[in-house]
Amino acid sequence: MKTAHQIVLTDEYIAEVQRLAIAQNTALRLMYQTWWFLWIPRFIFAGAAIAFWLFYSQFFALFFVLMFGLSFIGQYLLRRSLTKARRQFRAKGTTTTVSMDANGIDTLGAFGNSHLKWVGVLKPAIYSNGVLIKLSRMSVLWLPDQSLIEGTPVDVRQLLAENVKESAAVNQ
Repeated sequence: MKTAHQIVLTDEYIAEVQRLAIAQNTALRLMYQTWWFLWIPRFIFAGAAIAFWLFYSQFFALFFVLMFGLSFIGQYLLRRSLTKARRQFRAKGTTTTVSMDANGIDTLGAFGNSHLKWVGVLKPAIYSNGVLIKLSRMSVLWLPDQSLIEGTPVDVRQLLAENVKESAAVNQ
């Protein structure tokens, strides 16, 4: 059985890969994708600023107001870093072909080709609209079902289930 995906590396594709990769890491998911996680320290800073202003020292109150403001700047810089990474992605605009069979994963792109044996693949995340294959802790390959040019989504999932020992289904 063989499957093939043809992926055009657009900004939308790269943004989706970023979103899915971040969702796989707990710390990054909290920083980038969990709104309430960013507001907990802001409530603490605001409460501390009010308490210090009313009861203690205005200097420390200004410190907490400054920290409150810096938390918004930090959030802006986090978002900006993702946008900058997408903008600097050097293969953007090219087409990559990813084929999978019993021997492993073959990738043919604008800057070369590679072959990865199944033993090198970490636990993939299986979504309803594609699979996220983890090549390392920081490197992933998103294969959306809509980019299939050979085989079926069932074939892709079956190849992963047969060859990668630890696979996980993710609800989306």
